Amino acid sequence: MGLEDKPTVDLSFLIKEMKKVEFDSGSLVIEQYTLGDSFYFIDKGSVEVWKYLDETKQEILVIGDLVSGDYFGEISLIDSAPRTVNITTKEKSILYKLTREDFHRLIQTSPEMTLTLLKLLTARIRNAEQRENQVLIQKNKELRLQNETLEVMVKERTAKLTQSLKIIQEDLETAKTIQRNILPLGLKHIAHLDFASKFEPMAEVGGDIFDVIRLEKSKIRLFLADAIGHGVQAALITMAIKAEYDHLKHNAQNPSDVLYALNQIFIDRYGKKSNQFTAVIVDLKMEENLLVYASAGHNEPYVLNKSEIVPLNESGLMLGLEKDVEYSDSIVPFGLGDRLFMISDGYLEQENEKGNLLGESKLLSSFHSARSLGFSLADTVQYLMEEFHSFRGNAPMMDDVTILGIGTSYELGV
Repeated sequence: MGLEDKPTVDLSFLIKEMKKVEFDSGSLVIEQYTLGDSFYFIDKGSVEVWKYLDETKQEILVIGDLVSGDYFGEISLIDSAPRTVNITTKEKSILYKLTREDFHRLIQTSPEMTLTLLKLLTARIRNAEQRENQVLIQKNKELRLQNETLEVMVKERTAKLTQSLKIIQEDLETAKTIQRNILPLGLKHIAHLDFASKFEPMAEVGGDIFDVIRLEKSKIRLFLADAIGHGVQAALITMAIKAEYDHLKHNAQNPSDVLYALNQIFIDRYGKKSNQFTAVIVDLKMEENLLVYASAGHNEPYVLNKSEIVPLNESGLMLGLEKDVEYSDSIVPFGLGDRLFMISDGYLEQENEKGNLLGESKLLSSFHSARSLGFSLADTVQYLMEEFHSFRGNAPMMDDVTILGIGTSYELGV
């Protein structure tokens, strides 16, 4: 039964026993959870009945309105239990108030009046419970409808997201295929030298790019670049790097000339924003038994000869930062039995589950182990990648990893 269906009763016989009180609009007459001792009859005005759904007072339930002729607070005449609702005036109102003390006095002086009042209060309590239950039932219906609507919306949204994810995944697979197809991953020999490579991006696509080409009969050029960032953005930058490098690699005489031209192109065509990358270029001059290299902020390559490991640590500013940067060429011996390894910084900067950095000492230790085990060039590259994954364990990859190796094609104990 709603508040609009409540039975009307005449309590005028009781007014002479009650105290007249006036409230302004918005006054809190009864506060939920407080102890009550008064019963009220509305002479003029109206009030709103509402309650907090729990003690956090974050959500409320509006039960309805009471108007002239209605009464409330009846339970407090019988006991001093905490109030179960809030009562707020909706306009300036005149109420009559009967306290528990007055009620006890009435019991002694006017038993018949008290009996009539108790009958009315009992009926009122039953009706109040019915009204509140009806409101709760209605609210539950509304919540069910809202939940059903929300479930439909969630299903529709999930379907759209699933479709979008599928399209993105397909696009990434296409990008992955394209990126891998432009890398010489299947190359095993160039001229009379062995060549081996490993490329593992931390996502479907990565920011590492490399190339190897025989420029002349006795000259091989290797190129390794690492775009700042990861994923799709970095992969797009590598596509631009590869396209621009392919136009330069045949014409520039020295590695430093290629780096200078690449830097100028990227500053002029692409700007400085998010287009920085490191790179290293190595020319192997086989007839002269020399290696010429230039680096733009890239971590050093390593030459492994019969007696030592030589880091090629001369380097300049990374590409895409400043215009007109000059790069220099460095020359080291590279003869029969020597091997060159070029590695992206994702290898050295990998952390394990304890937060320890792999670092150069671990890499050099792996080189020595491969040498002592007599591994071929391809086996050494494979071993380096296995050592990388063994070190990181279950820790996620922190960057893309590329390993390139080139050297003589017969066993020399390296």
